[in-house]
Amino acid sequence: MSEQLNRNTINELMKIKDTVCLSLYMPTHRSFPQRNENPILFKNLVAQLSEKLQQQYPDADHAKLMQGFEKLQDDEEFWQHPQNSLAVFAADGFFKVLQLEQPVAGRTFVCDHPYISPLIRLSQTTENYQVLCLSRDSIRLFAGNRDTINEISLHPDVPTTKEQALGHQLTPSDQTGYHQGFGATSDRGDPYAHESGGNDKQQEIDIDRQRYFRAVDKAITEHHSQPSELPLILAALPENQGFFREVSHNPNLLADGVTVDLSDLDTNKLRQQCWQLMAESYQQKIDDMLQQYNQSANQGLASNKLADIEQAAKIGRIATLLVGKDRLDVAKVDKYHASNEHPDLLEELVLKVIQQGGDVMVIPAERLPDQSEAAAIYRFELAGTE
Repeated sequence: MSEQLNRNTINELMKIKDTVCLSLYMPTHRSFPQRNENPILFKNLVAQLSEKLQQQYPDADHAKLMQGFEKLQDDEEFWQHPQNSLAVFAADGFFKVLQLEQPVAGRTFVCDHPYISPLIRLSQTTENYQVLCLSRDSIRLFAGNRDTINEISLHPDVPTTKEQALGHQLTPSDQTGYHQGFGATSDRGDPYAHESGGNDKQQEIDIDRQRYFRAVDKAITEHHSQPSELPLILAALPENQGFFREVSHNPNLLADGVTVDLSDLDTNKLRQQCWQLMAESYQQKIDDMLQQYNQSANQGLASNKLADIEQAAKIGRIATLLVGKDRLDVAKVDKYHASNEHPDLLEELVLKVIQQGGDVMVIPAERLPDQSEAAAIYRFELAGTE
């Protein structure tokens, strides 16, 4: 019933407009017993959503619009496998459930299009990455950024163990050589130390590992890297780093990885190591984009004034829209409702730019030119301008 977020999802949601749309966001607990609270929070948010629907669209078909939410509320199997947050959307003849890798605030929205600002913030920020934690016979996958890291539920077609990947092709565990393909010394991350049993037997065990890594690489590429388009960091012991990179065809795999002890994984340490690896390229991306903005501004091909950006968006002129991370944070929407600015202006600009094939880049608000809320780089110069 549920899906993972990717850019195709956002494009699909953007096509729904000029109708009654319901949007629900909620954080979820993954571990027992806290995860038992998830259906309760969902029920409360559904009640809130129903009340808003009654107030804003009294003549709508409430039963039909709320039907999917009510079924999901009673789906015990669904609530046994939560991610870190949840987004649910409904419209006439449409219902979609997204399991999100990063947390969001619990909110509900009723309007004439799906409310997708939080999804844009999650999918477009340059901080995001994925981490493949790889041992010689099992894997785990995480999604992270500068501040958080969370485990991802693997696609059903991704083999999580060597036995699952190889089946009857796996070398029997009673092989005379060390049964995992390493000696006791190498199991601690030291250079190879083969046990007795002969090179031929050890070679068969190494072939198993190569087959397993190749199957993992293919599945992760197809079901996680390609849909997300995120950089992939490999977290593994040095010898596994080498073996995996020899067989990998994943274009998102970073050249440098991190070394971690997967037998007792410290996720906070993993996040720190990954961000140390990502930080330099992350800052460079922002610096390069801001340099491009300044060069374009000097040529009259950029602006950080919302009124100018809105006019440019109407004629499909925006090549890249820079948006402050906090401005698309659903938890902070209320403070903009209290201002004189139209509360949905920036969201509408983001949607229009994506629809027109432009890029949206979410960056820290303090890095935007002149502390503005957004900045745009234009595709072309208007006729008659100097």
